[in-house]
Amino acid sequence: MTDDKEIALPADPNDPEDRPVSKSGLVMAHRGRKLRMARAGLALSQEAFSALLGVSSVELLAWEQARQKIPEDVFAKLLDIKVSQ
Repeated sequence: MTDDKEIALPADPNDPEDRPVSKSGLVMAHRGRKLRMARAGLALSQEAFSALLGVSSVELLAWEQARQKIPEDVFAKLLDIKVSQ
């Protein structure tokens, strides 16, 4: 079974709006949080941080909210930015 399908957190059976979370979804959420924390640590707006990364602010928002996977090259660029600060 792949991480896309393997469940890391099952849905709460008592909550009809809750959904299970896959391992890959959990990784995506963790990376989105790291991205948001890095931006906040640099005291940058989403617009300024997205310009620094060379992406649109709409993409940055989707990554921070774990709606889209952060591309590896962008995540690597984030690590470079954190090291140079």
